[in-house]
This record gives sequence, C-alpha cells and structure tokens, in this order.
Amino acid sequence: MIFIDSSVFLVLYLDEPGADDAKEILENVEANKVEGVITPLVLEEVTFKVIFAEASRLLDTRNAWKIKNALKKDSSLREEISKVLNKVKSHIDVLEKGGLRVVDIYPTDWRNGLNYVFKYGVLPADSIHLAVMERLNIKTIATFDDDFRLVEGIDVIP
Repeated sequence: MIFIDSSVFLVLYLDEPGADDAKEILENVEANKVEGVITPLVLEEVTFKVIFAEASRLLDTRNAWKIKNALKKDSSLREEISKVLNKVKSHIDVLEKGGLRVVDIYPTDWRNGLNYVFKYGVLPADSIHLAVMERLNIKTIATFDDDFRLVEGIDVIP
C-alpha cells in the first residue's frame, strides 16, 4: 500500500519531468498491482493546481488575483478549465475502479500532523498526509516533493 501525493498526479497532468515515473505509478494502481491511497486533500491540491496552471496558460499570467477574478467573471474561461477538470475526474474514476482508495481525514490527523510540522518543517497539507499514513500504517509515499525525504521511517518513491 502506498500513499500518493498530489505531485504524482500533477507531474503527469502538467507533463513535467518525471511524468513517465508518475504514469507508471498510476498505471500500477489502475491495474490493481498496488493499492494507492489518497485523501480529499490530495484531490483539492490537484484540482487547485490544475485550475491555476490552465488559467495561467490561457490568461498568460501567474498573478493569483487576476486568475481568481477572471474565474468569477469569465464563463468561457471556466468552460475551458472544466474540460481539463473533467479529464482529471475521469482519470480518478478509472483509478478508483482499480486500486485507488480515497480515505477520510480525521481531526486527529490535523492534530497529529502538527508534530511533523514541528519536527521536520513540512507544510500543513504534507503534515496531514503524513498523519494519515501513520494512522493507516502506510510506510511508502509516491511523491516528487523532496520534503518527504526528510521524514524518518517512510520510503519515498520514485
């Protein structure tokens, strides 16, 4: 069983370096060769970053306020972004028919996650991922985020 960080999805969806490794990880989950675990927080991170990347590309800006305002006002922008998000949703649906499980986050995960912030300096979302891993006794995380390599007691792939 492996926890899958949002970076695996994002590297694949945004065609960044490591996309082949990300594809292989997710294909193994889809084929039920490995059980993958994510949380709604991972889905939120993926959704937010895909929206930002696509809006940034379409609007030719990385200014978050301009993007936020354009999303509210421009229905054609929202329509273009919805096309990309529907592909993401379809992919997650396929993965869930294979070996992907979406597990809940508990309030105790936030509380326990703070220990990872204090000990390793990871950001809050990552600390919650680590707390979920601890609760479910998951020892391996698939991620392209090097911050996880600082955490003792877990294996990081690729």
